[in-house]
Amino acid sequence: MPILSEEPEIYPDTLWDEERLGNDGDRRWWCLHTKPRQEKMLARALRARAVAHYLPKVTQETRTPGGRKIRSTVPLFPGYLFLYGDDHDRGEAIQGNHLANMLEIWDQEAIEHDLRRIHRVLNSGVAITPEPSFLVGDLVRILTGPLQGLIGTVTRRNGRDRFVAVVHFLGRGAAIELQDWQVEPAEADSNALDHRAHLAGSTRNAQFASSAV
Repeated sequence: MPILSEEPEIYPDTLWDEERLGNDGDRRWWCLHTKPRQEKMLARALRARAVAHYLPKVTQETRTPGGRKIRSTVPLFPGYLFLYGDDHDRGEAIQGNHLANMLEIWDQEAIEHDLRRIHRVLNSGVAITPEPSFLVGDLVRILTGPLQGLIGTVTRRNGRDRFVAVVHFLGRGAAIELQDWQVEPAEADSNALDHRAHLAGSTRNAQFASSAV
């Protein structure tokens, strides 16, 4: 099988050649959250539709069970791609069923600065390793789904973009597999902890009373 050439991470090639903020009409940065393993597919579709975007990528080295080294190019931020465009370009992005969500970026100056800096670092040749947003032991709050608002603790990572968080409610624990984008950092809330302890105590008392009957 022939080796395919690596696809560009930016479109157009002149994306970083000039300052655009405040001088480009209705065009602005958007953060596109893709479905699993769809970052490159979405970038390919945007390039075919001439929509400006940036998908920062890094080289990753792994080994097969037989010990052979395999080098591959993966997104620096798994599941995310940055689009620069207007409402028409956003409409083009939702074609093809690659997207899970589209996030509005309020601070355009900050994101422009950050993306330019990332681009410079990646082009410098310095070795970069993607780091997960949340580490084992971190306290997180669930943002979506039926458990929205509950707080849990990251107990282990499953690869680079998924982890298992244990959420405690009614004095019991439940392990839930989540992605980074589904949670936010949570600080230990004394009221929440007191409420959790109260629920746990109530559950134990109910179990004790039930067994005593």
